[in-house]
Amino acid sequence: MDNLKLRSTHMTKKDKTSSGLPLDMASEETLGLQDLELMMHWCTTTYRAMARDRAAEALWQTVIPQLSLRFTPLRHGLLALSALQVAGSSTRPDRKWRYLVLAREHHSHAFAGVELDTTSDLTDSQCNAHFALCCALIVFSFAYCLVYDDIEETDEEQPDVLHQFLEVSEMTRWLVGAMLSNVERVASGELHALVRPDQTRPTMPDMSRLVILCLRQQNETEALRDPRHEKQIYTETIDHLGTSLEQLMNGGEPKDFAFCWCFRIPVRFSELVAAREPFALAILAHYAVVLHHLRDSWWMGEWGLRVFNKIVERLDREWHELLSWPADAMGVFLSA
Repeated sequence: MDNLKLRSTHMTKKDKTSSGLPLDMASEETLGLQDLELMMHWCTTTYRAMARDRAAEALWQTVIPQLSLRFTPLRHGLLALSALQVAGSSTRPDRKWRYLVLAREHHSHAFAGVELDTTSDLTDSQCNAHFALCCALIVFSFAYCLVYDDIEETDEEQPDVLHQFLEVSEMTRWLVGAMLSNVERVASGELHALVRPDQTRPTMPDMSRLVILCLRQQNETEALRDPRHEKQIYTETIDHLGTSLEQLMNGGEPKDFAFCWCFRIPVRFSELVAAREPFALAILAHYAVVLHHLRDSWWMGEWGLRVFNKIVERLDREWHELLSWPADAMGVFLSA
């Protein structure tokens, strides 16, 4: 994951321009056969997992690839994700590694096209390209861990899932912030179907209010038990979790809101998770349910279950009662 770490505070628009990869490349590039192969794979296979409905599918299959022909970083983003999917589906180790390396190369070029400053000076086409690029990079960060971890490394220890999640969450926070800078323009333009709420999914029994109430009560208990307990940080995080769970229970498409949680929660909460604070882990275990509802997408897979299982390993059994709802939601049996 080192090549995916963000250094947003040190990267400026000037830095990216000097790298020779601005958002809109003036000169045309000739696609090689390997890139053509990856673009064909995108247009026949990879695009499907990006879309929530037929309208969005049409954009990811035709409109966005056409847009990428004029905006080089977006093209690299699509090729990176396509190469990553090929790597993940390959059974031969040499082929898996070859496409994984190719995915990394395209990702490094794609990342240089993310606007860190205001996007108000971009054209509508540039805004659309920028938005689609950020979407692809968020998906890439989740998928990369799954594909990389699937490659057997006998001389290396197994990666810490929670550490990986925090790295991916940090990148997601930053990319969502970049997307929000022009989401209104995208919503009123050609790519509006990517941000239009989907009301067609069936609703589920809404347990979210009871779940959030239990977490709030536990927050109060922890504050009384320990004067160092950071109650306000947890309150803000639980509130944002409640919004995500409510959208999920009401039939919302997780692709529309799952990653906003990473952007909205306090940075301090991530630090508490990194410190393996039990209550922070318990809250994160509930967010894992949202990720679990994306498991049918190849780039998400069992991320939610991996995070939840690692949290269960870390927490004492006294926390199991608080984890009963996410355990039931993911089909996990907790020993008494």
